[in-house]
Amino acid sequence: MKKILLFAVLIAVGSAGATDWETFMRETPRTAFSLQDTIYEEGEDGEYYEEVMPKSVGKALIFSSVIPGSGQLYAGSYLKSVGFLAIEAASWYFYSKYTRDGRDIEDEFETYADTYWSEDKYWDWIAHQSGISRNDLTALRNWEHDAFSHGLHEQKDQQYYEMIGKYDQFNYGWSDTDASLIAKDIPYWRDNPSTKRLYYETRRDASNKAFKSATTSVTAAILNHIVSALDAAYTVNRNNKSIAEATLYFEPKRMESRTYTALTLRVDW
Repeated sequence: MKKILLFAVLIAVGSAGATDWETFMRETPRTAFSLQDTIYEEGEDGEYYEEVMPKSVGKALIFSSVIPGSGQLYAGSYLKSVGFLAIEAASWYFYSKYTRDGRDIEDEFETYADTYWSEDKYWDWIAHQSGISRNDLTALRNWEHDAFSHGLHEQKDQQYYEMIGKYDQFNYGWSDTDASLIAKDIPYWRDNPSTKRLYYETRRDASNKAFKSATTSVTAAILNHIVSALDAAYTVNRNNKSIAEATLYFEPKRMESRTYTALTLRVDW
């Protein structure tokens, strides 16, 4: 605590009985006033007294960890509180929006694939390339796995819809691929991709971008919690250090072997 003597009013008294006077002044009640927001505590005599209470750094940290901005509100930093709350609301709004957009586009391109990409047409091409009977699907799948790095999934899962647009071996399954190309090699199709496949890939890419944006929004929300919590703790700690109290009291002073009284105002912080 720092102490500053702001002013002193000196009242001269005789040197006789100085010791008793000094004792009297030391025992004189001191009047303290807070230069910060205060609370009132009830004393043993039933009277209420002002008391400055520093705020809890731990509470501020926990408050903003749960709800960004609430720790700043607790600390009395209202503008920053609004800022952190706004970032939190915006992050979850965009997460919801991008997630919804991603799912809508995903439903769209999956419906598009179910309409314009044919497993039967794809297995017709595999049968032609392998020389295996079109009716022996197990043998066709085994040949496919030996010939290519990727095999068509039996279930229409996320990988199923990714592969039919991503890899050239599935190009033949698209409805706008000319059936006369069945005997051609994959390199030919690589130079002449299905236009439906290309459109399908743009929609799948748009869905992936929307989901990535949703993930970015969640990351922003998490960072907002962390930054808000640290800032709330810092703000409370800084404010606690600024709490000041002024005390008004008499104290004895000596000058040239004589005792004087001084009315002193001291500020501690």
